[in-house]
Amino acid sequence: MLAKEKRDGTLMPSSKRAPMSLLRSSLLIPLFAASSAFAADFKKDIQPILERNCYECHSLKTGKKKAGFVFDDLKTFKMDIADNDVAQIRPGKPSESHFLEILVSDGKNHMPPNENLSGAEIKKITEWITEGASFEKDAPKLAPTAAKKSLPPIMSWTNVDGKTIKAGFVRLDGDHVVLRMPLNAAEVPYPLAKLSEASQKLARDCAAP
Repeated sequence: MLAKEKRDGTLMPSSKRAPMSLLRSSLLIPLFAASSAFAADFKKDIQPILERNCYECHSLKTGKKKAGFVFDDLKTFKMDIADNDVAQIRPGKPSESHFLEILVSDGKNHMPPNENLSGAEIKKITEWITEGASFEKDAPKLAPTAAKKSLPPIMSWTNVDGKTIKAGFVRLDGDHVVLRMPLNAAEVPYPLAKLSEASQKLARDCAAP
């Protein structure tokens, strides 16, 4: 499901699957912003999604551990869940979880290969990560951070030449906007002056509290 990628730091142009990317990004805006009335249960809600879409390549059951990821061995899976820049899943931070990025992005390492999770499945995974990405049903849920703006992991940026860049917003840094590349999670500074006026405004809006 997940794939290890080269950190080449390059800006990737829009892929042929752009319409789906725009759909996923627009879908995630309300998902991140809204709080769920029902907590996501890993065994009931998340594990079946992983079994249907991921176990074929990432499970002890099939004997396949592509890129080192295993989702039916929770002890191994838990190693990919932590609040740091290396972990694939950051509890409470779906927009900073690379695991979720490649589910909704249109890059060559989009997962599952040649398929897309349904909106309901993405919503459940988003809720699960937001609440703390715990395997235990009765584990304390992370309190929502109302003051922090929730942003989709992948956004569309247009430069002055009219080319579209698919990347996540990280921060403004002087006269640059730092973007996170969807294929390798690398953070790349991009000159604001080289973005269209609309994308410059988007960067400032994202940076606003």
